[in-house]
Amino acid sequence: MSIIDRLLNIDSRIIYLLLFLALAFPILYPVVLPMEVQQYSLTAFEFVDDIPDGSYVLFDGGNTAATYPQGGPGMIVNIVHLLRKNCKVVIFSTSVECVPFNQQAIDDALEKLSSDVSAENGVNWVNLGYIGGGGESAVAAFVNDIRSVLEADYFGTPINDLPIMEGVNDASDFAAVMWWGGSQGSIPWGIRQIVEPFGVPMTGQCTTNEVPNYSPYISSGQLQGLIGGVRGSAEYEYLLNLPGPALGQAMATNFGGLLWMIAVVLGNAFYLIKRARGEE
Repeated sequence: MSIIDRLLNIDSRIIYLLLFLALAFPILYPVVLPMEVQQYSLTAFEFVDDIPDGSYVLFDGGNTAATYPQGGPGMIVNIVHLLRKNCKVVIFSTSVECVPFNQQAIDDALEKLSSDVSAENGVNWVNLGYIGGGGESAVAAFVNDIRSVLEADYFGTPINDLPIMEGVNDASDFAAVMWWGGSQGSIPWGIRQIVEPFGVPMTGQCTTNEVPNYSPYISSGQLQGLIGGVRGSAEYEYLLNLPGPALGQAMATNFGGLLWMIAVVLGNAFYLIKRARGEE
């Protein structure tokens, strides 16, 4: 049997094994290859990069168990990006389910920071937890008078005892807003309750299927770019040069697709060679 015949009759289990390796390796050990970055992601990244060092940033964390695999990796590097700029990050959530995921993102971000970056709880960042009542009305009350809605942070520390919250009373005290909405459809809440009334610029994140919903807000200038799904998270990791789970997923898709493309091309090439030899 010729080499071509052997390859055309290769055990399918070998192909599946190669596919498994092609998918698993870049996830376990992210491989950074050149990639084209979508304009929405690039605009969001540049918006964060242009925030003046030391600024106060309001951060809504809206990813749940269902959406954290998409948005969580991007949220982590977003926090890293802000803390590297010595920004004061104030995180809250409009959903009870999101609160522990916000803290998980913070913890993972802290592990990625070098020792020379200040990242003390209550000084450089704070997780205020869940806003009672949830929904847009709760956001409206919160951004107009923070202390009227919350008395303590996620860990139970009174807000007035947190150095980071000294002199911070409403949305006007922030230079920018990060709205990681997941699949909540809540990005318009931030636009209606913060961007328009207070004039504070905002970027956001959502699941891939929701990206078209927010294109009008980007076109109107009410939203400064958008991180869309795991692709957007991967692009943020790529732009910050901090490979993580999202970039690993993106590269796994590329490697898996490349393997199948090679298999299809070789299969057809070998078939045509055999046909030309009259060996059908």
